Amino acid sequence: MPVDYDPFSHEVMRDPWRFYAELREHAPAHYVERYDTWFLSRFEDIWHATGSDSFTATSGVTPESVLLKAPPPSEFPAFTTLDLPRQRAYRKPLVPMYTRRAANAMEGRVRALAREILAPLVARGHFDAHQDYADVVATTIAGELIGLPRDEAMPLRKLVDEQFNREPGQLGSSPANELAAGKLMTRLGEIIAERQQRGEQQGEDHISVWLREDFEGAPMSVQTAAVNAYVMLVTGTEVVPLSVANSVFYLGERPDTRRRLVEDPSLVPHAFAESLRYDQPTNLLGRFVAKDLELHGEQLRAGQGVMLLWASGNRDEREFERADVFDIDRRPRRSLSFGHGIHKCIGEHLGNLEGRILLEELLRVAPDYELDRDGSERSYSEFLHGYRRVPVRVRPGEDV
Repeated sequence: MPVDYDPFSHEVMRDPWRFYAELREHAPAHYVERYDTWFLSRFEDIWHATGSDSFTATSGVTPESVLLKAPPPSEFPAFTTLDLPRQRAYRKPLVPMYTRRAANAMEGRVRALAREILAPLVARGHFDAHQDYADVVATTIAGELIGLPRDEAMPLRKLVDEQFNREPGQLGSSPANELAAGKLMTRLGEIIAERQQRGEQQGEDHISVWLREDFEGAPMSVQTAAVNAYVMLVTGTEVVPLSVANSVFYLGERPDTRRRLVEDPSLVPHAFAESLRYDQPTNLLGRFVAKDLELHGEQLRAGQGVMLLWASGNRDEREFERADVFDIDRRPRRSLSFGHGIHKCIGEHLGNLEGRILLEELLRVAPDYELDRDGSERSYSEFLHGYRRVPVRVRPGEDV
């Protein structure tokens, strides 16, 4: 059975789930000639591909690079587009900041910030769970870890939004997207160069680490540090806000489930994990075929693109019973929510901590929030998806 699938089509970007179900059932290794790219939709295939040397990240991993054959966005290395052993050399210096222990040590800071941001929103009586709350908290934390001036974190975050914004019929980046990306990279480079000139590299933030530690025999150049700062800013400000907003939306539609979380907060981490699985913000990422292989009777040739449909894999009925049901009692043995293999998200523990705390604090002060379903809006993108607007009403004057 032929499947009419194009990741840039309006129908897919608006609602991909029907297409993903068809791909998993009828074309688990699906080739789209227009992009000379294969699409893997089943959990097990994606899980295996992320740990296989049959695929490479060195030519890029984004839809722009893999589908549209745009050159990698920079000649300067970032660990997200490196294979072993170089990938480990660039990732390892940041690992101590993202261990489970390091994330747990940040609980007080994240909770205090969540309460600080939430207090005036509750007093107002209405706010957007994504834009006014989760996005601000996640961006502030990401900015502190990277080493950005606090007053610049949100403006830089807005440029990320402008870079990934899409219009119906758009194929890849528009001039407006590219302009935003250029402004973002320029400002990151300026911030890092200013830090370098002032000799401010003794802290534990990412910029300090990049400027003082050796990478392949020398400290990072400003340009390479800017590329890596960009990667950490995008990953640190997209997944958590989208997944928290998704959680607020789905719990708003399920008051009985929400009441369970209010009565037993120990269930909150499981609800957040289920939201990540059910509606994964990182829709897809890619690789290139490094050497010929056969999969599901299809011949994948070296040099062709391959897109890993993460969101589809997390809805695979072969891995998850009742995969299309939002169930906070689910305890899966595996998940693709933060990726897998050498490129698994370095911020998994921190992301889970932030998501848990943001939901705990909202439910603590507004357990009976009212969801504005009609005012809610999903992002429109081939790369990231989820609820980017989730307006809620709360009773003002609660004790925050």
